[in-house]
Amino acid sequence: MSQIESTQVADRAMALAQEIAAQHAGARAFRPSDALVDVGLTSLDLVNLMLAIEAEFDILIPPACLSPQNFHSVEAISRMVEAVRAGTH
Repeated sequence: MSQIESTQVADRAMALAQEIAAQHAGARAFRPSDALVDVGLTSLDLVNLMLAIEAEFDILIPPACLSPQNFHSVEAISRMVEAVRAGTH
């Protein structure tokens, strides 16, 4: 996957995470490397983010990829999406 495509994946994943975070009072800005639970996303938010990621990228996240480390941050999500799209996950 090219650097441009990787950046687009990260930007789209970040937009989805920010949209979900914005639903909470007191939501703050965060970086792609920040832990999503530390910025206020709940377990339900993470499930909603997973579903939004699947819809946004037209992928089905395999059960083996449904781990806390793959949803720790936007960076982790982006890496997982790229791996799923490349067929390496």
